[in-house]
Amino acid sequence: MDLLPILFLLGAAQGGFLSFALLNSRGGNRRANRYLACYMLVFSAALIDYVLDTSGLTVDYVWLRTLLWPKEFLYGVFIYLYCREMTEPGVPVSTAMRWVLWFPPFIHCCVSWPLLWLPGEIQYAVLLNQEGLPPFLNAWRLVLGDIELMITIAHLTVFLLLSLQQVRRHRRRVLQSFSYLERVSLDWLRNVLLGTLVVYGIWIAEEFFSADLLFGREPLDTALALSMVVLIYGLGWMGLRQPQVLFRGMEEDVDSVSKHKQALANPSDGMGESMGGEAYAGQAKYARSALSPELAEALMEELRATMDRDEPYLRPDLSLAELAASLSVSTNYLSQTINQQSGQNFFDFVNSYRVAHTLPALADQKLTVLDVAMEAGFNSKSAFYAAFRKHQGMTPGAYRKQMGT
Repeated sequence: MDLLPILFLLGAAQGGFLSFALLNSRGGNRRANRYLACYMLVFSAALIDYVLDTSGLTVDYVWLRTLLWPKEFLYGVFIYLYCREMTEPGVPVSTAMRWVLWFPPFIHCCVSWPLLWLPGEIQYAVLLNQEGLPPFLNAWRLVLGDIELMITIAHLTVFLLLSLQQVRRHRRRVLQSFSYLERVSLDWLRNVLLGTLVVYGIWIAEEFFSADLLFGREPLDTALALSMVVLIYGLGWMGLRQPQVLFRGMEEDVDSVSKHKQALANPSDGMGESMGGEAYAGQAKYARSALSPELAEALMEELRATMDRDEPYLRPDLSLAELAASLSVSTNYLSQTINQQSGQNFFDFVNSYRVAHTLPALADQKLTVLDVAMEAGFNSKSAFYAAFRKHQGMTPGAYRKQMGT
């Protein structure tokens, strides 16, 4: 157990190093980098708290624990702001949302930091929820104990759900605007949220179930701190391994998605209601559209003729905007036509053509599956396998064997 404080301290240092790198990076989405840096610093602060506990230094440095106490209300704030900036770069946060974000941490600082002016033993008794205190201090203890816990859980849960909603909306926009997922799907962001959910789950177990377990609270405390260390090192490793994604590449890709979203929401192109990048959700979505069913059918015929004649789907980076420009129609009209006439989003529509294009080539045993996939416009073997299974109901290898019999 003596190694744990050292491990936690190294994790906190790693978080500080990553935060410094993000704050000083001149490339990529700098605002998103700042939010992620602050997010890592909150985890580093939590690990310092665990260093004090596991090393027995809490009594000597209780003021430091008091100073770091409001951190509980900052996890949700920074992960939400990071997700928002990555999926909707440059879009300002509303005044009402700013109040929701910053009012709880501010109130917590007002409630907890006055403890710093009290003797250390009183701070220790209040923060560690010890009983037998005078009425006023006992009320203070309850506010910073059970009441704070419930509010913290509600606060973090709300912002995790909002963050997940941001990622889902972004993915739907991508599927409506791009024929590929590489770089624009923000897998990095998904992994950040998954890591956060793991830490959150262990924390909930620690708070509510540790008393009912035979091994008590200490193993869960250790698991929680270790999960924070793993998350910090994971983010650091991914950042160093893929710096073009973390620091440079993400802004261009996400900004491209944002521009498509703004184009879809532009009423000047003839649609009274924005698609907003959402997946096809029935006729009611286009109730106010100026595109009649007859025009949609005609546009679909022209689109299919273009796909068969010019084979634009062979371009790996084909986007909705590019295809709409080649047909001299708005992205709104083209997306609506694809959604309604084929029952697919743009991503699946284009990839259905790519998969169909690979079928004759797969019969040639001399060609590798990767060669066939790349020639058809796929960016990776994994993307080809996923699309092939979706549209053919089997793997390319199984189809090739079937053709060979």
